[in-house]
Amino acid sequence: MKTIRLILCVSFLSIGLASCTVMSPQECKLANWREIGLTDGMTGKPMNIFEARRAECAEANVKADTNNYLVGREQGLRTYCQIPNALEIGLRGEKYQGVCPAAIDTEFRRRHDIGYDVYRLRVEIAKLESRHVALEDGLRKKKIDLDKHANEHGRNDDFKSQYRAFQDEERRVHQVQRDIERNKHLLGDQLLQAERVMSQLR
Repeated sequence: MKTIRLILCVSFLSIGLASCTVMSPQECKLANWREIGLTDGMTGKPMNIFEARRAECAEANVKADTNNYLVGREQGLRTYCQIPNALEIGLRGEKYQGVCPAAIDTEFRRRHDIGYDVYRLRVEIAKLESRHVALEDGLRKKKIDLDKHANEHGRNDDFKSQYRAFQDEERRVHQVQRDIERNKHLLGDQLLQAERVMSQLR
């Protein structure tokens, strides 16, 4: 059984789930399998997660109620697999794991990917902005430390050496910041285009 759980854990990691432990022994004993299936369906979880639930509950000597789980899951998927939901799921940064019926899968995936592109670009731009600010803060802190050193010890040879090193780092940081601004501009153009495509779906 431990081997089965290890295999399932590896499967979960490959699809980006955060943890291998999906149910505790106590949760297994109190489980309402129809409600669990409903929640998994409404959040677009693949069947792999049920296999992990079943394996972990088996280790706790609890048998999963497959039939009730599937009934709940199908009900949840009917809510999840609505074409208008696809865009919003992507915008929240949630992955689509191919759980919707084949008849709508292609369109659902297309709309999800449009939303996910907007989400991804916004996150990347935010990260660049945070890095720019962090670099600026780092320079400011080092400048304050240098000034403090000068006030305490005077502008001696040690200070002059440190100041030249600071100037070198300042030039390097400013070059990195220029690269960041250039990348932000490129990503901003991509984001505008992605948002225009998204607006056509609303």
